[in-house]
Order: sequence, then C-alpha cells, then structure tokens
Amino acid sequence: MKLGFFGCGNMGEAFLKSILSQKVFESQDIIVCNREAEKNNRLAKQYNVKTTLAPSGLQDCDILMVAFKPQNLAEISFVPRKGMVVVSMLAGKTIEKVQEKFMNTKIVRIMPNLGQFVDFGVTGVVFDPTTNFEDVEREIVFLILESGGKVLELETETRLDQLSTISGSGPAYFFLFAEKLVEAAQKYGFSEEEADLLVRQTFLGSAEIAKQNPDNTFALWREKVTSPKGTTEQAIRVFEEADLGKIVEEAAFAALKRTQELSQEQ
Repeated sequence: MKLGFFGCGNMGEAFLKSILSQKVFESQDIIVCNREAEKNNRLAKQYNVKTTLAPSGLQDCDILMVAFKPQNLAEISFVPRKGMVVVSMLAGKTIEKVQEKFMNTKIVRIMPNLGQFVDFGVTGVVFDPTTNFEDVEREIVFLILESGGKVLELETETRLDQLSTISGSGPAYFFLFAEKLVEAAQKYGFSEEEADLLVRQTFLGSAEIAKQNPDNTFALWREKVTSPKGTTEQAIRVFEEADLGKIVEEAAFAALKRTQELSQEQ
C-alpha cells in the first residue's frame, strides 16, 4: 500500500516519524506533498521519503493523511483516486466538508494531540458512518494512529469535538497550571531556573507514577498525597472553594463552543 501526506506540518511530521519508527510503512512507500520546496527537501533528506510540490502526485495513494491548515481546505483542488481512504486531521472540518473536496473517497476524521510528538499521544477517530470500510483499511488506519500513542474510536463527530476539548486542548491546560505554579514559586524568592526545576520535576514524577500505576485513579493519588489536616489539604481546600471543577468544565465548554463555530465556517 502507498501512504501520502497532503501537507506535513508539525503534527503531520510527528505521524510520519512514528509511522516510520514503527515500520507501519517503509519510506519508499510514502510520498509527501508540501507547497515549500525547502521543506520537501528537508523531509526527503531526513526521512528518505518521496516528495512532490504537485497534489496530483498523491493520486495513486491508498491512504492519504490530510494535514494542511484547516483554513486552506476551501482552496484545495484535487482529484483523488476513487475509494482512497482519506484521514483528515483538519480541526473543525466535518466529514461532510472534507468529502466535498475529496469526492468518492472514504473519510476518516481524527483528533490527535501533542503527545504524538513523543509517542504518548492519544487520538480520537471517527470513520464515516455512511461508508463501508474494508477490514484491512480499518486495520491500517489503526496501525498508523497507534504508531505514536493510544487511540479511542468514537461513533459520532460530536463526540470527537468533545474529545478535542479534553485531550486536544488538554496539554495547554497542563502547561498553564505549570506556568502559574512556577510564578508562585518565584514569589517565594526562587529564581526562574529553580522554580522551573521544581515544577518540571514534580510534574514529570507525577506523570511517571500515573504511567506505572494505570489501575490507580488520579483521585486516589491525590488522596495519598493529601494528609488529613496537613499542608496539602489546605491548598486543596482553596481550589475547592474556588470551585476548580466548575472552572475546568466551563473552560472545556468554551473550547467546545468554538469548535462548533469553526465547523460552521467555510
């Protein structure tokens, strides 16, 4: 089978790297299409893949990863091979909108996240419910997505939009909290470097504990760290009085609302 990349930005390259690392496809069976010759040259040299400036060079692909900027969908002019499996990671672009540009293809919509860059990604996936996919097509799509992390198959695009507010936007929430904790440490007199070290190691250690103990919930670990009438309990009390749970829910809902707005745009 032949795999193509229509656009290959940061997330596209993360998939390209993991696909080759896990040997889902060999480099000679991959072709990448970018507008910039300089980027094509770098990708060809770094990954030993074929590249092209012309979208027509992708017509023979069996699987096509669509990874250009979502706002560029409207200007795309491409005639795909009938029956091609098109895997779209265009945020806010529905299966129906992608189908308008990639007619007579089988559309798969995905929502990956930042963890894909380090093989700890989580990707939501929806297969067009109006299309019959062959078992081998579904299998190869899962192999592609699982090359850099875990995969969660969803039944509807609404669920995919909801997922995007948690795993898609989630890394930004994580980094925001880390940023604020660094600022709090600096107010105690720690230097920026010292504060960064304290927060970075604390978060990395906590993530590793969660990784090594998948059967334990986050709530359980929080309880283990929070001694009754101790210092951590007082900090947790402040979060609870501020209704942190409601704040997080409202933030996720705001992200979902924007996702829904984007899906209505051309």
